Amino acid sequence: MSEPVPPRPEGLRFLSGIILRSTDPARLVGFYRDTLGLPLAEEQHGDSPVHWSCELGDVHFAVHPAEDGEPTAPGAVQLAFMVFDLDRLVAWLTDQGIALCYPPTEFGEESRITAVRDPDGNLVELTELGPTWLDHLKAHRTTGGDLVARWTARITTDGS
Repeated sequence: MSEPVPPRPEGLRFLSGIILRSTDPARLVGFYRDTLGLPLAEEQHGDSPVHWSCELGDVHFAVHPAEDGEPTAPGAVQLAFMVFDLDRLVAWLTDQGIALCYPPTEFGEESRITAVRDPDGNLVELTELGPTWLDHLKAHRTTGGDLVARWTARITTDGS
């Protein structure tokens, strides 16, 4: 007979970070910063290796060097980024010689999607989301899906 699982104190509701590990981080940073326009900046904390990071909304995004012996699996990660003008970005990427995995296609109501591969082979979706997604996010925030509101409430409740 297995032991009962103690009750979980809370469910995970927020993604705090995405950290990509690469055997060639400078090349990967060049793609995300220079090609896709993420505001990656070089960082180092104490004796840790140099890495690059930025905030994307409420999510920390970083590229770290893979440490010796650390397994990396090219193409094992799939990322999705919201864009506001998919046609302009696709035209620019094409001018830069970046091949699309597939042409922009309809994705649900009022949304469109395409994808490219980063230098490590990971799939990078580029999604122009329609107004129904904004409505979804607004509703999600009213039911506890607002990180800043939840954190502020915790600080207020704890008296910190």
